[in-house]
Amino acid sequence: MRYDEALFDGSDPLYAPGAGWSGRWCYWKPTPKFRKMGYPVSSVRLPGEKGDGRDEERAREARRLTREMLAYYHADSPKLEQGTWGWLIHRYRHDKHSPIRDVKANTLENYNWCLDRWETAIGHILIRNTTYEFLCDRRDTMLEKGRSVSYIHRMFNRLRAVASYGVLIEDPAAVKVNAVLSKMRFQSPPKRSVAPTREQVRAIVDEADARGMFAFATGILIQWTFALRAVDVRGQWLACDPAAGGITRKLARNRRQKHLPVAWERWQDGLTWDMFDDDLGAFEKVISKTHKSMPDPIRFELTYAREIQMRLRILANRNRVGPVITSERDGMPYTKYGWSQAWARLRGDLGLPENVWMMDARAGAITEAKSLGADPYLLRDAAQHKNITTTDGYARGRSESVSKVVKLRSGS
Repeated sequence: MRYDEALFDGSDPLYAPGAGWSGRWCYWKPTPKFRKMGYPVSSVRLPGEKGDGRDEERAREARRLTREMLAYYHADSPKLEQGTWGWLIHRYRHDKHSPIRDVKANTLENYNWCLDRWETAIGHILIRNTTYEFLCDRRDTMLEKGRSVSYIHRMFNRLRAVASYGVLIEDPAAVKVNAVLSKMRFQSPPKRSVAPTREQVRAIVDEADARGMFAFATGILIQWTFALRAVDVRGQWLACDPAAGGITRKLARNRRQKHLPVAWERWQDGLTWDMFDDDLGAFEKVISKTHKSMPDPIRFELTYAREIQMRLRILANRNRVGPVITSERDGMPYTKYGWSQAWARLRGDLGLPENVWMMDARAGAITEAKSLGADPYLLRDAAQHKNITTTDGYARGRSESVSKVVKLRSGS
């Protein structure tokens, strides 16, 4: 099948290859050729419904899915003109020695989200024609569309990474653009100033217990007490080979996908019972985010966390093999979204502010320790960071710090 050039340059915003309607819903499907070749996706429902005015959004998603399908078999390579941003983005994604191959699957998902948008916006543009004014125009266009400072910062960080890769493969045009991007300054997103308090965490834990979500409540307490990332407590599900060991699961498929190869995910990075001492006096954990730079496990003592110890004994009576934190509903480890949605549901039902996020529980723990006068180096180690400056970015309560300094200086 021959595709319109709009597939790569977005020149026709309504061009939606592979899209078709079924009742009120619109679906994208791969071509019969790629279905026969075993492409692992057979149908994706596109956003919205008939008559809602979101045709351009559906078309954009259909083009992205089509490009992804072609890239899966490297069938898009001949379509990319050498020297364009689309060509360089493709090489950054797929080259054997590209630094993107070293990132974890969840980080790669975020990177690809940005790359998809750059590919649509400037994939057809020659890199050598990318000037300072052109880049400023892209930034201003984002601002005009109401994009946040965080969005713009994130997008240009990824464009810098692509240009830097162009330098590594010695593309002269990329060398020039990389120099321009290195001199440009983009406003950094403001640091969050809100974090859950001990009382708010307690309220969510108690409500979870009341609803029979004992393991979830225990996981949140472990996060809060030991300033751990959620991924190091509940774990995460990442795409894997069907032959992978460990805890795996098949991804859900609808009846139209039964003829396709099964896609699999493997659970990793969370707490498992073999990390705990026999008497549940402590556990040892390699922190997932820093496992390369800090490969030694950290020992977390439970003798000062009696409630968690008691909860772990209850969970151990259920099953002391495999993941520690599993859902009471299906006995499986939580997904990233299931975990955050459970927090959001409990927070909403309790009437807590919407800006009290589960991902900030770690920051809340660090902030509380800081307010109690913990040494900065102790805070750094408790947060499992390499540098104090990183830990400082998690600490909230700067107004309280100012008040303490004023109080000290006034001799009060």
